Amino acid sequence: MKRLPLTLVSSLLLCRAAIVCACTSWVITPERSASGRMILHKCRDQHLNTLTAVIMNDGGVRWMCIGSDGGAMFELNEYGVASTSNYGGKYTGRRKKPKPHEGNIPSHVAVNARDAESGAKIIRDCGRDGWRPTGGMFLVADSKRAFVVETGGAYGEIAEIPGGIYVISNTLHLGGCELYFECQAEKLVSHRAREANARTELHKNKVEGKHTIAGLFKSSRLTGKNVPFNRFTLSAVCFELDAEFPEMLGCAYVALGPQQHTVYLPTPMALEQFPEDMQNGKWGARALALRMKLGDDHEYLPRIEALEKELVAEFAAAREEALSLLRAGRRDEAKKLLNDTFARHYVRAKELMGRIAEEAGIEADPPIMTRKDEEKLHKSIQQKSSRKKNRKNP
Repeated sequence: MKRLPLTLVSSLLLCRAAIVCACTSWVITPERSASGRMILHKCRDQHLNTLTAVIMNDGGVRWMCIGSDGGAMFELNEYGVASTSNYGGKYTGRRKKPKPHEGNIPSHVAVNARDAESGAKIIRDCGRDGWRPTGGMFLVADSKRAFVVETGGAYGEIAEIPGGIYVISNTLHLGGCELYFECQAEKLVSHRAREANARTELHKNKVEGKHTIAGLFKSSRLTGKNVPFNRFTLSAVCFELDAEFPEMLGCAYVALGPQQHTVYLPTPMALEQFPEDMQNGKWGARALALRMKLGDDHEYLPRIEALEKELVAEFAAAREEALSLLRAGRRDEAKKLLNDTFARHYVRAKELMGRIAEEAGIEADPPIMTRKDEEKLHKSIQQKSSRKKNRKNP
């Protein structure tokens, strides 16, 4: 397998100052969204690895699993429960030996949660069992309610989000957990600024006082160290949660790859399975290769946004038609309509990104970064950072 050019990647990642793993997530409650649906959105920052999207069926529960190497980082189940996770920082209090859980916290929520409250309690209890020594911040939502959960070591706390907008980055907010975590002052300021600036951008992009899907996409793509999209952002998902038929009409707008370099693809919960290149990491690899070539704020973004506008409008129409079919008891027809709509949208998105890749001069089928590649990359980054620091402080 070909290897990614590590010097190019490391140069790109070092080109701007930013906090590593500074994910940004938010909830928009139904009274604030243009569709009247609950929205849960996450921009995911992490070290480079294989990004995947699959439909799972565990214990008879269907759920959408979006993450890395088959592990869930974003998920939506057939009961209409969605959740996302953010890194919460280093834990310095007492530690507790964890119970032998299977899978990770998001997968437990996906399989066992029947509503947002039960999902939040699952996360809290996993934290109290000593799931991991580092801090975790989670947002959990269904069509009517949303919660923030914070965990670490043997601690876990829940707070219901009363309404409006709730934005989190990577510092804990709930008092009981915050007491047991350390965060350097400059990082705390950066994370809090990130949350405040994300809220500001979300408000800027409202239409007639409401948050639209297009506005959320635009907010998520704003670049800079204190906004959702930075040098480590590698994927995003926007969940739009349905109350009446969550197992069919629940939706995830999936940006599998840096969201400035890929299409947010409307994906109904009725989907039978993701295409192969979204399951094996190729889709995300193409988006990453495009970013490596173009950097941020590139000239092709308006074409991506124009296609997204069409796809979102077509999906909304298909969803309304499917709703009528479901109310009439014609489930098979509704499912076929939604799956056919996704299939058409996938082809159009892939064709557009292929044309952009060709015009930009990148490979049509770039390699996926392996774990060994990743280790070499981060060793290179550390060495360059150390040399740069030594030059500043001889």
